[in-house]
Amino acid sequence: MPFRHSLISYYLIKEVFSIFFIGLLVFIFLFLIGKMFEIARLMVTHHVGIIVILKLLLYTIPYFLSIIIPTVAFMSPLLTTLRMSHDKEYIALKASGINPIRLFPPVIFFGFVCMVFTLFITSFGIPLGSGAARDLIFHLVRKDVEMAIKPGIFYDRLPRLIVYVENIKDDGLLEGVFLYNSQDKKTIIAQSGYISKGRLNFVFNLKRGYILQDRGENQFGILSFETYNFSFDFPKNIGRRRKNPKEYTPWQLWKRIKRNEGDKTALILALNRKLSLPFAAFIFPILGACLGLIQFKRPSGGVILAIFFFILYQICFSAAISLGKANILPPQIGPWLPNIGLLIAIFYLFRRLLHE
Repeated sequence: MPFRHSLISYYLIKEVFSIFFIGLLVFIFLFLIGKMFEIARLMVTHHVGIIVILKLLLYTIPYFLSIIIPTVAFMSPLLTTLRMSHDKEYIALKASGINPIRLFPPVIFFGFVCMVFTLFITSFGIPLGSGAARDLIFHLVRKDVEMAIKPGIFYDRLPRLIVYVENIKDDGLLEGVFLYNSQDKKTIIAQSGYISKGRLNFVFNLKRGYILQDRGENQFGILSFETYNFSFDFPKNIGRRRKNPKEYTPWQLWKRIKRNEGDKTALILALNRKLSLPFAAFIFPILGACLGLIQFKRPSGGVILAIFFFILYQICFSAAISLGKANILPPQIGPWLPNIGLLIAIFYLFRRLLHE
């Protein structure tokens, strides 16, 4: 009997991990395919080198994996147990006297591996990758401000300067340019223009427009021009930036919370998000196994419920994060509420499985 149980466990672990790695590769491939258009735009329009692009992709993969691993961890036991039920293997196991509980230790082991993998990514992968990506983009913006300016979006990341462009041609021509310099209280509007870059500055070479100068006491000066060069010098401290909370490891977040450094709500949310996602990767496989083994009236009942639970989890998780940011939900509790809901669903489904 112990040999038979170990053989079943080996079979389940082999099947679950095989589906997991295949699913992970498929999602990574789809992620790269989805980035192809952006990669082509960066290479053709902004002349970004392939090495820089590969670095950006590598830096963003950890954040992508932190979302995908719980998803694939849910799918793998679900598909494995659905196939067992469809091929009557589960019925044969029950007929031979094997308790359904015996099928769950391999699933729990698989969930534990997924939890450790996800915890490693959220604790080390995301802080390193996100920080390196933001540093790389920050320095790219300093070297090539055209990469940061997008049509139809107000760009206010530069000190004392707001930039808006209606359209950007493939050759770099800017159309419908709006600039506001908060230091000089000067507004510049031009029909078109180009950006030329220097080592410590960049220049807007503008054509056909006018300048509005705020002179105080509700007085404005207006000056029209055919050509005008607006130069912006980078401040010495533009290479420095504040860290995003997701760039900290859990213990760094804990230290900053204890010292009341920065936005405490954002830090608490980031810490609990880093811990709740690995726990979700642990309980999702158990939920998937329950849904795959339960005999529903309709053959597709388990799949429909799995899709429902997954969508509901994503909605609740996003809502909990948003409510935590707004201080409507305590930031210590919000990210864990969807996991608590999954545990309640697992308890109910497991009881139903035992009483079948």
